[in-house]
Amino acid sequence: MVIQTDDQNAATVRARLRGEVGGLKPVMPHAVRQILNRGTEFRNYYASSPVCSPSRASLLSGQYPWNSGVEANLGPDGGWTGWQNHPIYRQNLPVTLNRHGYRTAHFGKFTNSYYDEENDRVDRTVPPGWDRWFTTAYKPGTRFYGYELNIDGRAVGPVGDPDYRQGGPGIDPATCGAGQIDQAWPAGPCRYLGDVMTAGAVREIERSEGRRQPFFIQVDYQAPHGDVAAPRGPQPATRHLGSASRTRLPRPPAFNEADFTDKPELIRSLAPDPMGAGEIRRLKRSYRRYLESLRSVDDGIGAIFRALRQSGELRRTYVFLLSDHGMFLGEHRYDWGKFMPYEDSSSPLMAVRGPGVRRGRVSREVVGNIDVPVTIMRLARSRPDYLVDGRSLKPFWRHPARRSSRPMAITINSQQDGEGASASAHAPALRYRGFRLGRYKYIRYDQGGEELYDLATDPDELENRAGSPRYAEALSFMREQLDQVTACKGVACREQLPVPPR
Repeated sequence: MVIQTDDQNAATVRARLRGEVGGLKPVMPHAVRQILNRGTEFRNYYASSPVCSPSRASLLSGQYPWNSGVEANLGPDGGWTGWQNHPIYRQNLPVTLNRHGYRTAHFGKFTNSYYDEENDRVDRTVPPGWDRWFTTAYKPGTRFYGYELNIDGRAVGPVGDPDYRQGGPGIDPATCGAGQIDQAWPAGPCRYLGDVMTAGAVREIERSEGRRQPFFIQVDYQAPHGDVAAPRGPQPATRHLGSASRTRLPRPPAFNEADFTDKPELIRSLAPDPMGAGEIRRLKRSYRRYLESLRSVDDGIGAIFRALRQSGELRRTYVFLLSDHGMFLGEHRYDWGKFMPYEDSSSPLMAVRGPGVRRGRVSREVVGNIDVPVTIMRLARSRPDYLVDGRSLKPFWRHPARRSSRPMAITINSQQDGEGASASAHAPALRYRGFRLGRYKYIRYDQGGEELYDLATDPDELENRAGSPRYAEALSFMREQLDQVTACKGVACREQLPVPPR
């Protein structure tokens, strides 16, 4: 089972919030207790591309974007259009599992532009490989009410008021709570998107009770992605509105980075000015809504685990918790956005629990979203009929101290324009190629400039070492490997490289 969030900064899984009444409370207690504490967390996990559609394609194919063909949110190689234009449409994880006897089910967001824009209606296509399809139409943008759905090839909706405003008309009454799954639409009156997707997943798990057929379920929550309705930020469930109203904005070392002189000229020319008091206040308000929206995700995790336990499936089910990519919350002056290769954007949350997974452990092996579907296929003993770039994570959760020198590429190969870039606020949508190997991350921008970070000594990426004589050998080595790493295919993507010189 895969539970995926959208735009979640990795640090927020352990964040704490404070409302008008009471002290600090954990934002995601079920996630921490049920998955992180009872499984293995991968702290050096990377999105192959910190862009929604390419990342989601890698998670369902086990391929880098240049091999899956989905390299952007829009255009012929972007989003739903890209899926339909390339072999990934029939060569992916659910197709492989389905062919080997698994029942497959999807709930929530699939990919950008999953909508019949020409006719302004829900696209009724169900991609191959899915037995149950309860998926949000992308019309375009993220809506937590007034959304439309494709339910097994049938257009449904809008669910809720499409003209809602955050905190205004269309918001569920406070009686729609986490423990009332039977009240979620279509069985009941509660229409908050996250709760509806949780209810769908819970009902699918209940259907599996007593059956011998194995299942694969993917739940794609749209929180904490920003809402199309103002103000900036996501729409929390009614029961959580205001629950983070007194929460402080974290200020890690990279927050509002003062000195950009180490960055390439391209980055300096596009860098926003340091945030002023007004911008920080705005970010604080958005951050509070961001945390509040994650509480409904955590409610969903709690409900899903209760259903797994009651059905008798929990002890033999693997559960992966991850995000499609990260999010800037003030780091490096970027007050809202993604796309850039820095850690807060490119290295999201990922943890797994299940049979044989070491409890409460942390792996610092460099891994990525291309590895998750390959791992699931191996666990299911199902072999894909196409080349995959990723590898199994099983050796690393069985032995969390184990390390290898396989690189993980981080790229944006296609221009991210239109709605894709506008959603990113100050973070520019540049084209670049790079990779993480051991302690180093190297990035080369198409418009010129390069960055080298020693993450062992500078985890916040405050000092670009590309111009440092001390790092000349390491820089030369990473430059030499770039073309090989960012053009690999199949087994070549799994090969280990020599350890870079220090």
